[in-house]
Amino acid sequence: MQILARGNWSGAVGFILAAMGSAVGLGNIWRYPYITGQYGGAAFILLYIACVFAVGIPLLLAESLIGRKTQRNPVGAFRVLRPGSEWVVAGRLSVVSSFVILSYYAVVAGWVLHYVYLSLIKSFAGKSPQEIATLFTGMIASPWLQIFWLMVFMLLTILIISRGVSRGIEIGNKIMMPLLFALLVVLLLYAIQTDGAATGLEFLLRPQWQKLSPTAVLEALGQALFSLSLGMGIMITYGSYLSHQSNLVGCAFFVAIGDTLVAILAGFVVFPLVFSFGLEPSAGPGLIFQTLPIAFAQLPAGYWVSLAFFVLLGFAALTSSISLLEVVCAYFVDEQRWSRKKASWTLGIVIFLLGIPSAVGDDFLEFMDGLATNYLLPIGALLIALFTGWALTHDERREEFSAGESSAFRFASWSFLIRFVSPVALVLIFLHQLRLF
Repeated sequence: MQILARGNWSGAVGFILAAMGSAVGLGNIWRYPYITGQYGGAAFILLYIACVFAVGIPLLLAESLIGRKTQRNPVGAFRVLRPGSEWVVAGRLSVVSSFVILSYYAVVAGWVLHYVYLSLIKSFAGKSPQEIATLFTGMIASPWLQIFWLMVFMLLTILIISRGVSRGIEIGNKIMMPLLFALLVVLLLYAIQTDGAATGLEFLLRPQWQKLSPTAVLEALGQALFSLSLGMGIMITYGSYLSHQSNLVGCAFFVAIGDTLVAILAGFVVFPLVFSFGLEPSAGPGLIFQTLPIAFAQLPAGYWVSLAFFVLLGFAALTSSISLLEVVCAYFVDEQRWSRKKASWTLGIVIFLLGIPSAVGDDFLEFMDGLATNYLLPIGALLIALFTGWALTHDERREEFSAGESSAFRFASWSFLIRFVSPVALVLIFLHQLRLF
């Protein structure tokens, strides 16, 4: 099959920022702090970093290698590498995963946009904790409000994707990622001056080994997998726009370190605010939309802090959503010969329509999240690990890995991890998600 002329990153920096933008999402700022609070602060952080290096980076390298080697979308990549085989199912699963995830992820991202608006109009100032909690329940109880913000968020995503790889995705990430880090640093400088800073930092930096358990290990593995956008074909797609002269190992390390840094810094922002007002550090997802606004309402500069925080969340959500839509669009552009504008607008509208049931009912959102989290992502990541480690020959792996990377030790280490460690870890994550382990 003839390979079409495709977009490309302007260089390795473009890929790193885009991949980092995909990895840095709501999970870093929303989920990571509360599971850190639940599983022992610094002890969990150290465990999480170990999982990133042992499982996350090897899988990120595997996906990027497949994409760069074939210069194709996930489905086309497996067709090129193993024509006529059943491995193409792994590519199709990646496209389906991105489609499903974006449909409900965009609903939650719409909540973030609504909270940016609430921050702008000073909705938290002077409100009691009960009144602030009512803001969230009122939003959830209003389907039309959720559908409106879902539509706004999907329009932003479509507009970026429709401009292409270098003029849309890359430029968008080059603007949003530095702003995201800048906002995070500003919030961090503010948070460490609050009354609860000492307690919050002690909570994060003092290892509580007694809170670690087999469940904590599996949660850390799962967070590393999902935070780095693995198992959904994003890194295959983004890797397909990368030149063969780029160093995959260096790119993967930069992406993983940047993603982990954002998650840890988010904890340094969240916990000082939580402890300043005696709030619960392991409050769950409600920490972002119900617990933290209570703190914002009582802070001297609460208006600016809340606005910066939710704008930060908005950037994180948008950089992830454009990567999810790009996976789906790349398939239709490569395999179905659609134009980029047709693919981005048509598929964006379809995903918006699929997201409406998640906006209307919590049960459907939870079902879609469970479908993706429990089945699609672990199975997709496992298939990619098995394909790279066992279906690709030693020479195929070495040839692509060695382009821009000369270390034989790094290749041997990666080969061992992707063949033996990653598959075992992914099977354990899958069983854990099903509550069977």
